[in-house]
Amino acid sequence: MRSELIEFFRFNNQKKGMLRQGDRYLRARGNEPAREVPVPIDHDDFMDLLDLLRYSRQTSDAQRLRALGKLTGVVTKMLGLGSVTPLGEALQIDLVTNAAELAALPFEFAVGADGNPLFAVSGVPVILTRRVRRDSHGERPAWWATPRVLFAVAAPPGAGDPVPAEEHKDALREALTPWIEPLQGFPEAIRNVDSVLTVVCDASPQAIRVAGLAAIEEGRPFTHLHILAHGCTLGTSTWKQRFGLAMHQSRDPSKLIKVTPKDLSAALAPIAGNLVVVTVAACDAGNQANSIAGGGSLAHELHTSGIPVVVASQLPLTFGGSVTFTKTFYRRMLAGHDVRDALHQARVDLRDQPGHDWASLVAYVQLPEDYADRLAEVGLQAERAALLTAQRWSDHLVEHGSRDSATFADVATGLQQRIENLERFQHLHASRMTAGTMNENLGWLGSAEKRLAELYFHRAAFGDDTPRWMSDSEQALWRAKDWYQESFTRSLSHHWTGVQSLALEAVLTGRIERVGRWYAAKEAAEADNEPWAAGTLAELCLIAPQAGLDARLDEASDWLSELVRRVLAGGHDVFPIESTRRQFERYVHWWTKDNRYFGSSPDLAGEAKQLLSRLSLDQQD
Repeated sequence: MRSELIEFFRFNNQKKGMLRQGDRYLRARGNEPAREVPVPIDHDDFMDLLDLLRYSRQTSDAQRLRALGKLTGVVTKMLGLGSVTPLGEALQIDLVTNAAELAALPFEFAVGADGNPLFAVSGVPVILTRRVRRDSHGERPAWWATPRVLFAVAAPPGAGDPVPAEEHKDALREALTPWIEPLQGFPEAIRNVDSVLTVVCDASPQAIRVAGLAAIEEGRPFTHLHILAHGCTLGTSTWKQRFGLAMHQSRDPSKLIKVTPKDLSAALAPIAGNLVVVTVAACDAGNQANSIAGGGSLAHELHTSGIPVVVASQLPLTFGGSVTFTKTFYRRMLAGHDVRDALHQARVDLRDQPGHDWASLVAYVQLPEDYADRLAEVGLQAERAALLTAQRWSDHLVEHGSRDSATFADVATGLQQRIENLERFQHLHASRMTAGTMNENLGWLGSAEKRLAELYFHRAAFGDDTPRWMSDSEQALWRAKDWYQESFTRSLSHHWTGVQSLALEAVLTGRIERVGRWYAAKEAAEADNEPWAAGTLAELCLIAPQAGLDARLDEASDWLSELVRRVLAGGHDVFPIESTRRQFERYVHWWTKDNRYFGSSPDLAGEAKQLLSRLSLDQQD
C-alpha cells in the first residue's frame, strides 16, 4: 500500500481555534510545494451543518442530504484530492491536522472527480487515516499474533436505549473463531470463548483497567479493546460542550457517570502499552467539533496517549452501523489484512446501508515504519496460532472418540481455511520472508495437511462413505509430503521437515528413493542438541529399512531414551515427548498394511509399538 502525507499548518495555539471563512492555512502534500488553502466556511455555519447530520426526528432526509453535500464541498476543496488516482494499488492518505478547528472537519466526506465518495468506493481503495505528531513515531509498538479482545459494554439507566451488546459479541466471537480452543476437561466439543474474548458488562473506566491488569498478570494481555456505549455531552456551558462516554459508576453500576476523554485515557494508561487497536462504538467518540473550547475528541486523546490505532465515530452512529462496522473491521483485521484495508472495507459496507455512518467513521492510525514487513510477519504468526488451535480441535475429537459428523466437518473446514491462508501468505509475501521463515512455513503447511489427513482417517471410521474419506486422507498425506520435501530441499539442515518428508514417502510408497536424503537428515539432527533432534534420529532409525538400510531398532530405542533425558535435564516442556509418541502411534494404528500403506513393503506397526515404551518418563535407565 502506498502512503501519501497531507499536513495542514498554522501558527499560534493549536489546541483551540475556530473556522473563519477566508482564513488561510498551509497545506503540504507529499513532495509538492506547500500551498495556501483558504477556509470556505465560518464556524457557526459549520456547526449548524453538523447539527443537521444528527439523525434527529426533526430533520428531514432532504435536509441531511443538503448538509452532507455542503460539508462534502468544504472538505473536498480543502484536501485538494479531486484528481487523485491510486495507480493500481491501494493509497493511504495520511492526514495530519495540527490545528484543532481543522481536526474537527469531517474530511471523510470528500468526493473524487467523478462525484463519488473518495474513501468509500469499491475497487482500488483510497483510504483516509488521521494521526497526530508525537515523539514516538517510528517506534515498534507491541503487535499481536494471537489476538485477545476486551469487550466493554456500558448502558447505564438514563443513557439511552439498550445497546446491541449481543450482536457485537457475536461479531467479535465470529472474527475470533480461528483462535477459540476446545474447553479442556470436557469430552464434548465446547468452545472456550473466554480464552480470547473477555466481556466487561456494566463497564466503568476502572473495570476496564482492572480486567486489563489481570490479563497482564496472567501473561496474556489484551491486544484489542472494543467499547460499546452511548456518547454523552460534557459540560453545562453550551459553548464549552464536548463529548464523552456514558458509563457505569464503579461502586454503584446502576448510576451513570460521564467519562471525559482524559478520564478514559488515564484509566487505560497502565494497560495501553499492550493495546494495538481500540475501537469505540459510541456516538460522537471521534467528535472534535467544539474546537473553540479546546480539548481533543475521545479518539484523538487515546491516540495521542500512544495507542497506534483508534477508530470511532465523529457523528451519531446507528446501532445497525455499529454492528456492521464491528463485524467487518474485526473479521478482516484479525484475518491478517492490513488494518487500513479493514477500515476501508468497513466504510464500503456501511455505505450500503441507510444513513451516513460510512462518513462518520474516523480512524487515527500511526503504524511502525516497517509495518508492511511486520504485517507479513504478524499475519503469518496469527495464521500459525490459528492452525495450532485447529490442530487442538482435531486432537480433541480424536482423543475423545467423537462421532459428531457436523463438528468434524467444522474442524476440517477450519484446517482447510488455515492451509489456504498459509498458502496465500506463501505467495503474497515470499519476497519479504527470510529463508528460515519460508522453510518453517512450508513445514507448517505440511503439518496442517498431515493433521487434516488424520482427521479424515478418523472420520472414515464412521462407516458412511469410508472409501471416500480414506482417499481424501491419503491425498492430504501426499500434499503434506510434498510441502515437507520442498522445505527440506531448500535447507538440508532442517532435519524436522526432512524426517517428515522421508517418513511419509516410506508410508505412501513403501520405500525411500534417495538414501542420501536420509543421511542428510541424520547428519543435521546429530549436530542439534535440542530434544526434538533426538526424536528425529529415532524415527530415522525406525524407517531405515525403507531406505534400503539395515534395521536399527536398538539405536532408535537409545535415541528415544535420549529424547526423554534431554527434556528432563533441560527442564523443557514435555511436548516433544508427546508429539513423538503421537507420531509413533500413527505407525501402529493408521499407517498400516490393513489401511493400504507401505506399498509392497511390510509396515512398521510392530516395531513402532515396541519402541513406544521408551517414551515413558518412568522407563529411564
